[in-house]
Amino acid sequence: MIRALQSIGVGITMSLIEMMSHKLRSALSVIGVMLGVASLVAMLTLIAGIDVFINRKMVKWAGSVWFVNRRDAQLREKITWSRSPSLRFSDGPYLEHNARDVRYFYRTIERRSDIVISGRNENAGIRGMDRQSMDEDLEEMRITEGIMLSDNDFASGAASCIISWELAQRIRAQMRLARVTDETLVGRKCTIGNFMLDITGIFGPIDPDNKPWHLRRSVLMPIVTMQRLMTGFDPDPGSVRILVNDPKTIKKQLRGITPVLRSRHRGVEDFEIRTADWIDEVRSMLNNAALLMGIVSVISLLVGGLSIMNVMLSSISERIHEIGVRKALGARRLQIFVQFTVETITLSCMGGVFGMVLGMAPLLFREAIYKATDGAIEPTLFVSHLFGVFGIIVFVGICFGLYPALKASRMNPVEALRYE
Repeated sequence: MIRALQSIGVGITMSLIEMMSHKLRSALSVIGVMLGVASLVAMLTLIAGIDVFINRKMVKWAGSVWFVNRRDAQLREKITWSRSPSLRFSDGPYLEHNARDVRYFYRTIERRSDIVISGRNENAGIRGMDRQSMDEDLEEMRITEGIMLSDNDFASGAASCIISWELAQRIRAQMRLARVTDETLVGRKCTIGNFMLDITGIFGPIDPDNKPWHLRRSVLMPIVTMQRLMTGFDPDPGSVRILVNDPKTIKKQLRGITPVLRSRHRGVEDFEIRTADWIDEVRSMLNNAALLMGIVSVISLLVGGLSIMNVMLSSISERIHEIGVRKALGARRLQIFVQFTVETITLSCMGGVFGMVLGMAPLLFREAIYKATDGAIEPTLFVSHLFGVFGIIVFVGICFGLYPALKASRMNPVEALRYE
């Protein structure tokens, strides 16, 4: 054990001496490893940033399931015959209480209707929501005019609503054409069918480059208000959206949730299941990009490893007499082998360390990258990634140091001492 440690120490020392003696040759030998490691670390930094975004901000979409009415003429006959109610708002609370993998039911009712504001007509999406569902839907939004619906509005089912920025813009454009000078919308009435709501506020995106399409022309109100004035208390909600416990195993959990809803519908599957499959496509694209960049990094590492092997073979050729002297003084094959393997690993690690520092460059421009990608990429580097990269560096050093180390350890000491 002591001899092995001595050999490792000698290997590190001799490697540093060789690098100082042949600075240019050493620099050229490690540049391939440096570039390979730099590209690998930079890739991990960017991929990790995207993964963090998906896990942190898209987890609710990734774990969401939508049940919608199935449109099938043959199936409609079965539904009539079995008296299946098709989708109802009450299906959501039923799943929430009876399906173990359902974490939350989004209490939302959706309709589309013509609305009238200040005598101007527009078509809009009408959404009745509870407080939690509205807060989550408006996570990237803010009230730009007026005030948000209050807790009392949600509890009492007040005849109040908020409208979207794009809907407000279209109404105001009509008002300007009619030469209406007062374009204030907050406090006016919004007429939907036979009932009227007070507009308490107008919401808009926090980030002007991030405008969710489903909110662009919307009227949002408390769900109790919509049930009381427009739909009744157990209508077809448009869709039943639930959040599962573990987004990563959503397909498996659906196999337990679907039979629960089917049994409520008297064995008839008169609904379709939709999930955010596009997130899986995004992950697949990221994995493919990571694979391609990984291949480029591996090629660079191979080139760097071959350069280091070439330098070590040249170094051994210059130190044949030294090797002969060491063997004549009692050095064993294993000690010679360990010494030159450690020298190769040291060269590889030197290039790797510089490569890791260079690969962290995206972290210096984190804010600029975050803004340029609308928050989709926030460069992030995990400590586990650094340990993994360091392991790869050591592995490269060992692989490309085996042949030079074996060649040095198998030298005949007599022939080595005669070598000039």
